[in-house]
Amino acid sequence: MSTLLNNFYNDEHTREAVKEFFLQELDKYALEKVYAKEETKNIAEAKEVIEQAFSELHELFSKRKEVEVINKAR
Repeated sequence: MSTLLNNFYNDEHTREAVKEFFLQELDKYALEKVYAKEETKNIAEAKEVIEQAFSELHELFSKRKEVEVINKAR
């Protein structure tokens, strides 16, 4: 699964399209709930979960710059 997620993360166009799709669908659902005068707090929480999941992908799979450590004591 890690390889699949890595491939997904590194395909920037697909990753952003999927994230945008999730958030747009959530917005549609939220609008329906608002017009029906129903509770919408869980929708805000769902948005936070989606955004956190994509942040976690970034943490797991972004290419990190390697920092050269120099021992100045030598």
